[in-house]
Parts: sequence; structure tokens; C-alpha cells
Amino acid sequence: MENPEIRVLLELRRELDEQLAELKEKADQIESYIQALDSVIGVSSFATADTAIGAAATAEALSTGTEDREALTPDEPRTIQVMNKPGDLELATIELEAQSLTVTPASHAIYDIKRGAFARFFVERILGQFQQEDRHRVENGEIEWEQAFDFEVQADEGVLQQIVIRNYGEGNRLSEIQNTLRWALEKIYRAR
Repeated sequence: MENPEIRVLLELRRELDEQLAELKEKADQIESYIQALDSVIGVSSFATADTAIGAAATAEALSTGTEDREALTPDEPRTIQVMNKPGDLELATIELEAQSLTVTPASHAIYDIKRGAFARFFVERILGQFQQEDRHRVENGEIEWEQAFDFEVQADEGVLQQIVIRNYGEGNRLSEIQNTLRWALEKIYRAR
């Protein structure tokens, strides 16, 4: 004959184990968010010589007129390699053309986009925030719908195939997209 008190205690222990597992998962998620924020803050808190020169050129072009502004945003496509932090592994390629960019994973990489670093942080917190900001700008009459930030993540059975981002905006957004994309892809990288 089973003791009813033991059964209640076992059920209570099971519930506590479940709660502990949930809390551990939440703590891991928060820790990954903090690491991502530290990465973005670290990159944004200082300027490299290239960034400073680019900012100076942008400021000069803005002060001299529209002809120079157009020269800063050529219609010619540009390619950016997204490398891991040590710089010894290519994670993806970004193709820039006008105000659109296309992210293509490296051929040797598999990225499960359902994992937290990508889905919850990069897509929801970064890309989703830019989209929300531009929706407010449209509602306030600052920009037209055609100029608003938009993105599409293409996947096959949860594996990243491509990301297309339209109207990414000014250079600050591009830098933030690059930095957080690198961080998120590093977190979910798996070799083929």
C-alpha cells in the first residue's frame, strides 16, 4: 500500500524539477541576449579608422549637396564576407545593392533558424525592431510604405537558405545587422 503523502511529495518534486529546467533554459536565453548586447555595444562604442573615415565622408557629402550623396550610394552591387569573431571562418555572404541586401549562408554551414540566438534575438529583436520603427515612421507620414524596412527569411525545414532585407536604411542599421548576424550565426553554426 502506497503512502499518499509520498505520492504528493513525488508530484511536488516533479513539478519543481520542471520549473527548474524552465528557469535554466530562460537563464541560458537571457545570457545569450546579454552576450549579443555586449557584442553590439562593444562594436558601437568605438569607431575604427575605416568607420571614422566613412562617417567623415558621409558628413562631408551631406554638407556639399545631392551629387556627392548619390556618389556615396552607388548602384553597383557590393559583397561583404561575414566572418566569425577570430576571422578564420566564413559564416555568410552579404550582397548589397542600393537599399537591399541578401544574406547567403556559407556553403559549408548549416544554420537551424529555430534556435534562440537567431529566431528570438536576430529576427525578433533586431530585424523586427527595425520593421516596427519604420511602420511608425510610415504612420507618422515621415516615409512611404515602399521605403519602409522589410525582410524575408527563407528556410527549408528550419535550415536557413537566404535572408532578403529591403530598405535597411542608414549605415548604423547596416552595421548593427552585420554585427548581430555574425553573432547569431556563430551561435547556431554547424558544419555540413
